[in-house]
Amino acid sequence: MEVTREPSLSHNQSKLQPARNKQRRGSVILEFILAFPLILIISLAIIEFGFFSLLQQTITLSAIEGSREAAHVGATTTSVGNLIDQYVSINSLNLDVGAQPAAPGQGDVLVVIETGGGVPTQTIGNSDIPCTPVGPAPSPLEVKVTVCLNLTDMNGTTPIPDLLSTFGFTLSGKQLEISAMTGLE
Repeated sequence: MEVTREPSLSHNQSKLQPARNKQRRGSVILEFILAFPLILIISLAIIEFGFFSLLQQTITLSAIEGSREAAHVGATTTSVGNLIDQYVSINSLNLDVGAQPAAPGQGDVLVVIETGGGVPTQTIGNSDIPCTPVGPAPSPLEVKVTVCLNLTDMNGTTPIPDLLSTFGFTLSGKQLEISAMTGLE
């Protein structure tokens, strides 16, 4: 019976192995320290973009449904406002339907209803929100509803949390204005 022995590491080689592991641990920590801020910023940007996308889709839908409601024969400003309020409340926003015409500090949203043919423009909600309806003016057979809101409140929390403000990217002072136009029925 023959016994074979594996060649063993020399005395010098066995001491090098633990030193390499310690060096590698140090470089891993350094790589983490360098990469973490970038990963954090990208993660927060993805979360903030998700909140923005949800808000934009909700406001777009509220403008479309509001213009459909306004196009119905016999529709009132209150019925349009109540419908839009149902949609914006999904994002914890408040449309003060009782504020007709719009008044300062009344809710989080401003709604502008334009009807072609010389009918005066009607407003609902918070007149502190600057709003310029986008797109062409409605013809005499159309109605246009514009929903305007600020992307952040004074605290930077509602409706979108201002997660990137620490890094110099802020939503403060930014607005969302979405218009929809529908033919009168």
